[in-house]
Amino acid sequence: MFVRIWEGSKRNMATSTERFARIVYKNWPTNVFNPLTRVINKRMWRWTSGVTLKPTAKILVEFDPWLGPEKTISCRNTLRMFANQKARKTNPKCEITTKIKNDRSEPIINIEYTDGERLIFKSAHLHELEIMERYMKKCAEKDPEIKLPL
Repeated sequence: MFVRIWEGSKRNMATSTERFARIVYKNWPTNVFNPLTRVINKRMWRWTSGVTLKPTAKILVEFDPWLGPEKTISCRNTLRMFANQKARKTNPKCEITTKIKNDRSEPIINIEYTDGERLIFKSAHLHELEIMERYMKKCAEKDPEIKLPL
C-alpha cells in the first residue's frame, strides 16, 4: 500500500499560519516568528516543563467560548497545561473541573490548595505565562521542595 504525504512548501505554511494568527489575535505582529515571540515561548517552556500540582486540591476553570478567542485563549491554554499527563502524575487526587458558560462572563481560574487557601485569576487580560508564574511561585511557598526556573 502506498501512502502519499503532502507537506506543502514552507513558504505557504508560514503565510497560512500568519493569516490564522492574525484572525485569532487582532494585534499579531506581521512576522509570526519574531524575536519577542521566541523569548515568550522559551520562558513558557521553562515554566510549564516543571508544572506541579502537589499542593493543589482543586482547579476550577470557567469560561465562555462565545466571548471571543482573544479573551479566552489564556484560560484554555492554562487548562491544557494543568491537564497534561505529566502534571497530573504529580498529584492524581487533584480535581480539575471545567465549567463552560454562556453568559458572557469573564474567564476565571479558581485554584484551591490543600490548606484551604484560594488563588483566583481573572484571565481575560492575562497571558498564560503570567498565570503560570504566579501559580508556581505560590506552590513554591507552600512546598519548599518545588524548584522554580530562573
